[in-house]
Amino acid sequence: MPAILDAPPGRTAAPARTASDFTPLARQVRESGLLDRRIGYYVRAIGLNLGATAAVWAAVAWFGGSWWAVLLGVPLALLSGRTAFLGHDAGHRQIASSAKANRRLGLLLGNLMLGMGYGWWNDKHNRHHANPNHVGKDPDVGEGVLVWTREQAEKARAGGSSRGSGGTRRGCSSRCCCWRG
Repeated sequence: MPAILDAPPGRTAAPARTASDFTPLARQVRESGLLDRRIGYYVRAIGLNLGATAAVWAAVAWFGGSWWAVLLGVPLALLSGRTAFLGHDAGHRQIASSAKANRRLGLLLGNLMLGMGYGWWNDKHNRHHANPNHVGKDPDVGEGVLVWTREQAEKARAGGSSRGSGGTRRGCSSRCCCWRG
């Protein structure tokens, strides 16, 4: 099967280049309204999440010291995940039109409901987006419980670590991330 590599006949000049190949797609997405704020969705999602979380904690209090309260960990985990995603959206300023309102939502969802510092997370997440998956710049691929590069795996195998004094698991493969503890 022959491949045609030449430009179509009659085309002499190269097409005008946009800022990037992504620009036309981004324009089409914006024009179709896919990036418009969905206030109604977030009001419902946050309201339902707050209500359901309060209901689960009320059930924990009702069960008291019973082992049945442990089963409530499953819905609480799911609700915590939803809360984290809503906090993520607030961190990206997707929910409200003002930065102040998004920050307040982030503090409510992150600090109050999850016990996670919203300011810390926002700074870390912005550094991640500025340099995704660049070792030394992206805080999400640094040394820690998991290793992400061959060098980190070799250092873990040798027992050295820049964080903590934990040991390493023998047989850690340098081709995948491994658990350090």
